[in-house]
Amino acid sequence: MEVVAYDAIDKVQCVEMRRRGLPRGHKWDLYELARETENEPLVLAAARKLVGDRKHVGILTGAAVPEHMPKGENDGPFGAVVLARALLMLGNKVTIITDPEPAPAIEALLAFLKLDVPVAVFELGTADRQAEFAAKLDALVTIERLGGNGNGHLHGISGVSRDSFRVNFDALVNEANRLGKVTIGIGDGGNEIGFGKIYEALKTRLPELNNESKTPCGGGIFSVVATGTLVIGSTSNLGAYGLCAALAMLSNNTELCHTPESEIALHYIGVGLGMSDGGTGRCIADCDGIPAETNAAVVQMMKTIVEMELSPPRQRAF
Repeated sequence: MEVVAYDAIDKVQCVEMRRRGLPRGHKWDLYELARETENEPLVLAAARKLVGDRKHVGILTGAAVPEHMPKGENDGPFGAVVLARALLMLGNKVTIITDPEPAPAIEALLAFLKLDVPVAVFELGTADRQAEFAAKLDALVTIERLGGNGNGHLHGISGVSRDSFRVNFDALVNEANRLGKVTIGIGDGGNEIGFGKIYEALKTRLPELNNESKTPCGGGIFSVVATGTLVIGSTSNLGAYGLCAALAMLSNNTELCHTPESEIALHYIGVGLGMSDGGTGRCIADCDGIPAETNAAVVQMMKTIVEMELSPPRQRAF
């Protein structure tokens, strides 16, 4: 199998586009460290684990901040519903897993896409229930979901603690790993579930991004929670869209690709649902500060790569 197209998807989804004022300039470091753990492009490594036998796939997402992003940010949920669509088309059962606050908006996004996908809602302090739930899944994909640092605490990219209001899902992922389930982490900053796979390398290569001095516990933002495969994106949504593109190529089905029209629609529907742009905290049609139309352009690039890969070679006219 040629991997050129999968490698192109990896690169397209990792183009650095963050605005000034946010941590930036680290994306390719994150990608290179994750790529060193695989012998093939990241989206291909992840997609291989989701094709074949039908599975019950859990998709863990959602990130709300009281008073600032009460309905949750849009990075993560958009990718979750788009990936859910592709997985359903492949014959899988899908359950989205989240906290109480982002759940209504996620359910509305699923309804917009006409997807019959249940949303499992977990409250704080539900580690035992998480472990039981892991046993019901065949695979678990986490998208823009914070994982605990070396002290077990959750932090935003700036070092602010999220422990008091964000469900810690480390138990769910750790139990899925222990049971030998497929686990895939999709993230963009180092503090999400999945980055435990490259934790020691991250601390060595990007100590300034870890923000140890700004975290209340002094443990930094980097998550120690590992997944079997780690996928990097400029945003976590773009990483999920890239995974859909890889599934499309492996399955020889372009219909599994996300579309630019749907991407723009999700952004504006998200605004109506009160979802926030994580880059500004405002309820606008951006994702991590990247405008909807720009994200749609990246989606179009992915779709074109897939279509070129799956179309028959054309004879040159000269």
